[in-house]
Parts: sequence; structure tokens; C-alpha cells
Amino acid sequence: MNEQIFNEVWQHGSYRNGSTCLRLLPFLRKYIPAGSVVNDYGSGTGRAEPGLLEWCARVNMVDFAETALEAPTRALIGERLSYTVCPLESLPGAFPVADWGIAINVLMTVDPAKLDAIMKEMRRTCRNLIVEVYDMPDFRLGRDMTTIKGDAAWWKAEMARYWPMVESVNSPEHKRRYITIGRS
Repeated sequence: MNEQIFNEVWQHGSYRNGSTCLRLLPFLRKYIPAGSVVNDYGSGTGRAEPGLLEWCARVNMVDFAETALEAPTRALIGERLSYTVCPLESLPGAFPVADWGIAINVLMTVDPAKLDAIMKEMRRTCRNLIVEVYDMPDFRLGRDMTTIKGDAAWWKAEMARYWPMVESVNSPEHKRRYITIGRS
């Protein structure tokens, strides 16, 4: 998927109806220790960031659809919250290396040909990573946004290519949402 498609979906495709990352904050708090630096890959609206900042030292958001970020979170950008607009497969060389990364409902929407490059960039810029994906079709504006339809075992194997310790965890939301955690 390209930036133009995502900008259209953010503007007209109902992506703003909810925030999975916001709903997953209690789950994330169980895994990400207080005082951690977190990279939010595909941060979208940024609705989860105020909650992450309650226990994390710093959060670095990155998304390539600038239209996704909402004004309340944009207003918080400063010493503890940063925002980078770029594709996940080509993060800036100086992009911060974080204790933890999160990619919530992002990786199943990327161009499959770019997944390896994206995973390498995330591995380069975070020590540990929590990913949530789903394998269900997600039609927006007549287009299925779910470009990679792997199940929990597929994502665990994919993550194991980059992180030495990988586990699958049941999603608190739905059995067809898969959470995979990679640790250094």
C-alpha cells in the first residue's frame, strides 16, 4: 500500500472510528517496563501516546500518513514525544533506538515485498517488539487493506527471523488478532 491510499483511508475510510493501541494500553503496560523508551511504528492517530507517556520515559511516533495524527497528540510533541513522517522501510539513520517497539495493526497492511526491509528497520531501532496483526479482510474504500494474511504461527516464524526470543500471546480483544512479542 502506498502513502496516497492510506491518506485517503484516513480521511474517508473510517480508520478514525477506534484505536486498538489505545484499547491495548493495559496489555502493553504488563510487558513494557516503567521508564522505557518506546518507538510506535505506524502510530496513526496517536491516541495511545498520552497513555504510554504515563509510564514510559519517551515515545517516538512514526507514520507515513501524516493526515492520521490528531491535533491533541500533535500538541504534545516535545521533549518526551517525537513524530517522524516516513515509510517504515526507510527510517532515518538517526532514528532513536528504543527499549521497546510497538506495531499495532500495521504490519498486515504493508506491501508484502517491503516486509523484510520493515522488519530489519524495526530490529535496528528497537530491542524488543510487540506486534498485533489480524488475518481478516478489512475493506476500506473498496480495497482490502489486509495485504498479509498470516496467522499466529506465521507471524511467530516471521518475527523469529529477527528476534532471538519470540512468543505468541492471546489478544485480549479477539481470537483472530495475533500478538507476537520479540525480545533481544
